[in-house]
Amino acid sequence: MTVILKGRNIINIPRPIDPGNPGEPGGSVVKITVTFAGAPGIANSTIPTFKFNKSKGIALEFDDAAISAVDAFEKLQSTFYNDGCGNQRNYAMGLAVNGRNQFNDAEIGDYPGQNASYVQRMPMILKGLDIMNHSYYHEPEGNFNYGSDRDRNIKELDDMILEKEKYKMNCLVVPTSWAGFHTAAANYGYIGGSSEGVFDTFPPTPEYNPKAKLENIPKAPYVAIKRGFTDNWTMSGSQWELINELFAGNEFNFFEIGTHGINQASQKTNFNAWIDSVVTKAGNSVMFGSLREFLEYTHLRNYVNKTDKISGNQMVVTLDYTNVPNQNLSWHDLSLVISSSAAISSVKIDRSDFALAYNPATKLINITKRKTVWP
Repeated sequence: MTVILKGRNIINIPRPIDPGNPGEPGGSVVKITVTFAGAPGIANSTIPTFKFNKSKGIALEFDDAAISAVDAFEKLQSTFYNDGCGNQRNYAMGLAVNGRNQFNDAEIGDYPGQNASYVQRMPMILKGLDIMNHSYYHEPEGNFNYGSDRDRNIKELDDMILEKEKYKMNCLVVPTSWAGFHTAAANYGYIGGSSEGVFDTFPPTPEYNPKAKLENIPKAPYVAIKRGFTDNWTMSGSQWELINELFAGNEFNFFEIGTHGINQASQKTNFNAWIDSVVTKAGNSVMFGSLREFLEYTHLRNYVNKTDKISGNQMVVTLDYTNVPNQNLSWHDLSLVISSSAAISSVKIDRSDFALAYNPATKLINITKRKTVWP
């Protein structure tokens, strides 16, 4: 099915919950045809640093499958930013989970009242939540553990989440500060991971503190991110400093922050106030989501083979995902900014499994497709 967008009308293509990877049925090539009001002369497309051509980004995750993540996500899914093409996108985050409790061997995803359960996670995944690998057992000690076997901790949790939730993880959060997890995650094929201070042999981005430039994330199959962390959900925690500085200037444009949760009523109130402050300061300049959503977009921006071909009053943008190193993507999204002297009159896409929208005034085009179920 081909969807054509004309004028200022923005149409989203209905998508299946599991649209498949680019290499699966549907193919690895996406073609977008831009029709101009007249011959454009010189025209080209670029992939901006941030998805939706935003200028700032915040990645958030709750560690240890914190049950309070359910309350936090309730706030996030009712908080929105505009994608630049007239569509509202809710804020989202990651949830770093373990497989089993190291003291009683209870399954974390089936531990009612103690952790965010499998049942609670599923509707959040459909609203943008990402599940992150935080090791099968959190520690190498206790009544139940895998000791220093990082590979086993990564693989067995990945297998468990795939079996129980039909969800394939792609990002790591290092438990505590144990070395070796980044190496194990990279060897297993993940796209990246984060820690406050342990990165094995991977150069962290940023190097000294969590204040990053997204464009400085290296072009590499696996990347390590230095994140911030707070459990101080008062009105003066480090999370406030980060957003104040993020929106005050251009020293950095992205940060990732983790937390163990918002377990008291006052913490929930202050978390909500922090989110409200982000909205007030950011307007529509920010994208707020999981680390995976940022890394997968950056990975595609770095590795997708893009070509532009002009013929008459049309330009065909071809996006070839074939040689993208990481094919375990949940977000297949890309944004394009068109540069041309002629106005855009319509845009079409040759794939029914991607949603497409565009803004003729800014010449921004977004294609979006999310995979949430794996076989």
